[in-house]
Amino acid sequence: MSESLRLSLHRARVSARTTWWVAALHDADGRTGLGECSDAGPGARRVWARAGALLRAGAGVPELAGHLDEDAGPDLARHTVLGALESALADLRARRAGQPLWQALGGAEARPVHRYANINRALRTRTPQEFAEVARAAEAAGYRAVKCAPFDGLPPGDRLRKGLVRARAVRRALRPATELMVDAHLLLDVEQVLRAAPALAALDLRWLEDAVPLDDPDALAAVHAAGIAPLAGGEFATGPEQVRAALHSGHLAWLLPDVKHSGGLGPARRLAEAARAAGARVSLHNPAGPVATAAGLHLAAALGPDTGAETGAETGTEIEFAFGEARWRGTSVVPAEPAGATAWLTPPPGPGLGLDLTARHWRPVPLPRLDGALR
Repeated sequence: MSESLRLSLHRARVSARTTWWVAALHDADGRTGLGECSDAGPGARRVWARAGALLRAGAGVPELAGHLDEDAGPDLARHTVLGALESALADLRARRAGQPLWQALGGAEARPVHRYANINRALRTRTPQEFAEVARAAEAAGYRAVKCAPFDGLPPGDRLRKGLVRARAVRRALRPATELMVDAHLLLDVEQVLRAAPALAALDLRWLEDAVPLDDPDALAAVHAAGIAPLAGGEFATGPEQVRAALHSGHLAWLLPDVKHSGGLGPARRLAEAARAAGARVSLHNPAGPVATAAGLHLAAALGPDTGAETGAETGTEIEFAFGEARWRGTSVVPAEPAGATAWLTPPPGPGLGLDLTARHWRPVPLPRLDGALR
């Protein structure tokens, strides 16, 4: 039976690159569930218009996936919108039940979750010096694993050379014990990756992310055979069938599901469980705001330790954190999101996600209409 829910959208402008978007589902009793839909890409407005029309017509959130076909908008936008709504509904139901979300998801305890620092969105000039400075700041804030995307924003002819200069600057800035991950964002072709293999291997990487597409088995096998670092990817996957071959090939060491882009907590959980079943590690992709981060913390806690692994928080699913993008980030929600000083977080206490938006940083946005008008 469909629930009678009201939908609202909320926006927080963070930087020239980033705007956080959150969907809120409100029930008749005044409760609200939250789900983040940041970085939905072009076409999100049209998807929201279609989703809003369906909800007003009486469709339930679980039914929307069957109605939002390709005509509603691009895949990324559709799945991210669905991810926000699915997460908001899960939050709302957990609040109704008076349970923290990790418990509503079947978790046994609010266990600590490891988070690593992604420095990419804190960068402004993107010089090697700035890469190094922000990496040092993340380490000083308590993070013991740092990720950078050194090939972003460079012209193709200089991308490989200048990207390696940036990556080396980060490696030199960090202590040897601090782990480094490099995200190539699929900006290099397989020949470039293989040509750079010695230089990349010299960085002593925890993982190399998005070096080649996961649906290109030959490229994946070639880069794996080069022995650069464990390979990671899968941030836009929406179901296990999309990554099953890569996982079972043994070439993908880390799967990176995204609660937003996968379609919500349920799809992200299925991806994580498929990865674990194949012997891969799981790290939740999350260069996002505090709502998606809280959802990821609850999911990671609910997943518990890896099957067969020794007990201890370090064996469980971890999460990415967008370090340094906005100094006011923590106060955009209540209770405030903890700042640095620790690489470990437990999910926020309280029912559901355990947090709400603060009016200071968030602005309501009229829901788009199918006719192009705003409500």
